[in-house]
Amino acid sequence: MNAFLVKELLRTLVTRWRVLAWGVAMILASAFLFSLFAVLTIASGEWGENRLIVLFEPGVSSEQIRQIYRQVREWEAISEVFYISKDDPRYGQDGIEPERAPAGYLRVTVRSRTETGEVESALRDLPGVEAVQSYQKGALRARLVSDANARTLVTGLQLGSALIPALLLVGLVRLLGAAWRAELEILYLSGLPPRAVRMAFVGVTALCALVAGGIAILLAVLVSNTEYISYWVPELLQPGGVGYVSVWVMGVALSVGVGAGLVGAWAVRIK
Repeated sequence: MNAFLVKELLRTLVTRWRVLAWGVAMILASAFLFSLFAVLTIASGEWGENRLIVLFEPGVSSEQIRQIYRQVREWEAISEVFYISKDDPRYGQDGIEPERAPAGYLRVTVRSRTETGEVESALRDLPGVEAVQSYQKGALRARLVSDANARTLVTGLQLGSALIPALLLVGLVRLLGAAWRAELEILYLSGLPPRAVRMAFVGVTALCALVAGGIAILLAVLVSNTEYISYWVPELLQPGGVGYVSVWVMGVALSVGVGAGLVGAWAVRIK
């Protein structure tokens, strides 16, 4: 890919007001849709199904919890375990009321989701354990579990939140191509291969999609603490929730950007 052509396309994008206005609008619209994709993905996916919270009976000391912690971390089925004491900055991230864990609690991650039930039973049998619970699940996930129509609707919204940004970015490529008509004629006459020019358009589109993905993640972080989101999708507030959706969003954004760039660049007249 010709880095010079990418830079020149980006310069066109930020210096021509009509292109810039449409470009910003398309990127922001794509970011909103990607953030919708993030929320729906974490609510409908299997994230957190292999994570457990271990609560202890009143009177169990922090030293006793540490002993259990050292025991549990040796289990082959466990990939990660944390002892969250009351003075730990992570205390409260799991939505545990302070009165339920005065000496702290354990946060356990099972290697395989299929082993979660067996590990949960083993944890319940440990001395001093009062309860073992999974990560907090929101009203949206509960609705999806019980309502087939809701699952169909969410699947459609997920597809739409990926497809519409692709269409918007194809439009952005065509807009850039129209603004670059004179430059394209010069490039063609200079003997530059059309494939190199088209790949430059793909690069710019992928960059725009990644910017939209970054904004989408920021939006997800900003709304995660709102009352509405914490009721419907508290999974975003769980440790690792934002990281999980970030991987999904940036992966989808890159795929959408490259795909839209290829489709849009193919339609651009190089000669």
